[in-house]
Amino acid sequence: MKALQKSNYKEFRVSDAFNQIILRSITSYDGKRSAQLKSFFLDLQQGGCVSGMISEFIYNTDCCDFYVEHIDDLENIRTELEEAVGEPIENRFKVPHYTFVCWLCFEEYCYDLYSRLFE
Repeated sequence: MKALQKSNYKEFRVSDAFNQIILRSITSYDGKRSAQLKSFFLDLQQGGCVSGMISEFIYNTDCCDFYVEHIDDLENIRTELEEAVGEPIENRFKVPHYTFVCWLCFEEYCYDLYSRLFE
């Protein structure tokens, strides 16, 4: 899907994995692809990964595997976010670091796409 190539994070290899997760996730939404994508992004903004809506990031073991596979990209994205905010981003759900970073980066990736495509 061409729209997914508009991310600020497209230079990170993890973006391909994130795009695959998005494409699998939007199939349960009605409408054309763009409507499905927008609805998915809005739901994610409401509930976040903590809601369990992203099946790849429900279990800590799955997050750990994903984190280990993409550790450099995920930590670089987290560092960029913290530099942009000007302070460390709090792990407010007190989940393991690898789960926190997966959720943070995926949510940021999706928010970035949403803002580029729909705002």
